[in-house]
Amino acid sequence: MRTFAAFSAALILAICASLSVAQDEEYELQISATVLELKVDTRTHVDMQAGDVDLQGFSVEVPDGTKSVYVNVLDATADIDLMLCDAKLESIDDLDEHSVCEFMTGRVNEVLTYTLDDGLKPGKFVVYAGTLAAYEDEEVSFDILLSFNSKPKLEVPTIPFKAQSELTPLQRAVAASVMLYTEEGAGGSGTVVSPDGLILTNHHVIESESGDSLKQVWVSFVPDARKLPVQTHIANVIMDDAELDLALLQIATDLDGNKIEKPDFVWLALAEAECELGDEIRCLGYPAIGGNRSLTSITLTRGVVSGFDMKKGKLQWYKSDCLLSAGNSGGTAINANFELAGIPTETLQDPETMEALSYIRPVQSMPAKWFELIKKAVK
Repeated sequence: MRTFAAFSAALILAICASLSVAQDEEYELQISATVLELKVDTRTHVDMQAGDVDLQGFSVEVPDGTKSVYVNVLDATADIDLMLCDAKLESIDDLDEHSVCEFMTGRVNEVLTYTLDDGLKPGKFVVYAGTLAAYEDEEVSFDILLSFNSKPKLEVPTIPFKAQSELTPLQRAVAASVMLYTEEGAGGSGTVVSPDGLILTNHHVIESESGDSLKQVWVSFVPDARKLPVQTHIANVIMDDAELDLALLQIATDLDGNKIEKPDFVWLALAEAECELGDEIRCLGYPAIGGNRSLTSITLTRGVVSGFDMKKGKLQWYKSDCLLSAGNSGGTAINANFELAGIPTETLQDPETMEALSYIRPVQSMPAKWFELIKKAVK
């Protein structure tokens, strides 16, 4: 979630003070004294407690003729970091010297890839998996899966989890609100707006660190409001508008790259009428504050349309007291009829008074070409 105003030093100190309540002081990271064997094509479960073991080592024997090594992390309860090393580490300080490949979890189900082009050679390696950002004494669990030469085909649920006819209007909004991840790891939210998988989100959700638009986005759907989202699909960026801070995505394949033959996603209709002052508005998304770092369940906040921001006689923003946080960007703002009224985009904060006001981009501000594409897809 972007903000219009920079934080003052006083506000930063206040934030740091509040964080210290939730997280203990830094502790020395611990690497496992023993190295376990990681068998090929065998899913291995790991339980650890931060502070006792932060990185668990697994021995890997790469045979002759191997062209690529893949290490998958699945069903993690925290952000899991992966490091492929050419030797067993004695301490965290040895990581820079021996690491040949690293993946600091950028997506829910991370895949470490090491190929001949990267310098892969037959021999013994050690994979270290764990989290470098856990709270002390935090219990962490995940599965790890090693494969050679081809990525394993992972079991993913059939989407949608429930038929659209079985859902209440609010459940439908929840089902259509998705979590988005890019190859750079930045998370955000989005809304499915057509049965064939068109997704409306913010431009800055799919923007790279260099300012370019990324091409692919990993999509996670939530089974219900009580469960974590499940990563199931890959979407392509088909249109984006940096000035409006909007982007339109198209779900293209499953996680294995297979084309979606008969898409039938739960979707939300676009609101035809603009909201009026005082209208109720509810926002759905995946703010980081609502979970364990990148793993967060869906969060709903509510408020009203507090005002409008106009430009040349055209509506640019809804101002609202609806609470938005980092990770809400690109998400779902619904009106009283459970239609998609806008895209939660930015928060204006006053560092002196600590007051905040949310800015939501109305769907009516989309380019006309986008409207026509969405309307065609829902017929």
